[in-house]
Amino acid sequence: MQVEWVVFDAVGTVIDPEPSVAEAYHQIGQRFGSERSFEDVRSRFAAAFAETERKDAASGADGLTTSAAVEEARWRYIVEAVFPEVEDREGCFLRLHDYFGDPTAWRTFDDTLPTLHSLSERGIQLAIASNFDERLHPICDGIPALGLFQKRFVSSELGFRKPSSDFYRAIVSNLKVAAENILMVGDGLVNDVEGALSVGMNAVLVDRKTGRGGVDSPDAPYGIVRSLTELQGLLS
Repeated sequence: MQVEWVVFDAVGTVIDPEPSVAEAYHQIGQRFGSERSFEDVRSRFAAAFAETERKDAASGADGLTTSAAVEEARWRYIVEAVFPEVEDREGCFLRLHDYFGDPTAWRTFDDTLPTLHSLSERGIQLAIASNFDERLHPICDGIPALGLFQKRFVSSELGFRKPSSDFYRAIVSNLKVAAENILMVGDGLVNDVEGALSVGMNAVLVDRKTGRGGVDSPDAPYGIVRSLTELQGLLS
């Protein structure tokens, strides 16, 4: 595999919220008068987020178009679904929206910086590509490890969400190399792997949870790794 660019998904691949999304929602919700338990907040968030994903999938290609306004509406829906009883819904939404745009709300995985350094030292160029909005920029600017990314691809700015082939075609066009010379790395089978494969890019699934590993998958045209560290073996 001749790889010139490695493109990483953001959340769940190179960064993760700390504390967790559910913990942050629970804490901030309490400040706005919510008396919901942590488990209730966690469950309601998961259900609301899954509902937005289902709506996207049901809408087909048109449902994968997006913008800053669309992404803001998505998160407003989720916050209101989690905290319908909060009187100051606008204030609660704005506090949560700002919170997750702050670099201090995020941590890099232990394997993020060593992997990015190793790939960069080998002359491989690095990019980040995410279903996110403009808040990804201050996050990347504020986390030193993410400064190694030479390109950022944000769905609200491209106009398409993963796994839209238009999202991935925009990446190929911008990087100005053949699709087969780009490797997409992410923790989402549909959003990251299948979307990338649809335009001829290579792809690797990061499966931190089940512990599956090994660079080859016997039943699919992509690799599976347990951690980003294993990428170095794949690209050697």
